[in-house]
Amino acid sequence: MQNALPLGVQPSRRSRPYDDLEAEFAKFNDPRIAPVLRGLQAPEAELALGWAYAGRSWAERAVAAGLAPEAGNRVRRKLKRLGARHTERSVARAFTDAHRPAAAGAKKVPA
Repeated sequence: MQNALPLGVQPSRRSRPYDDLEAEFAKFNDPRIAPVLRGLQAPEAELALGWAYAGRSWAERAVAAGLAPEAGNRVRRKLKRLGARHTERSVARAFTDAHRPAAAGAKKVPA
């Protein structure tokens, strides 16, 4: 199958555009925060980190990050969505792991 992209357009490699922000993500004690922040684009992550450190309104932090004021509320809603999705997936993963059948020959753990 040939490449479906127009001639001369190269597929972009999905890199981590926020490599410099990884150190900031690691500063939080809650292990749920970094995976959620990784769901944001780099400017959105900078806005969220600015809000976390400096507070103020989301609109003010958006302007400080070089974005439109309405981007602040959009990032706030996106963070809530990403956080809820992360929680749902974590619960589903824990449920699946707890109810997965034991491998053949594995010892049963007494209850």
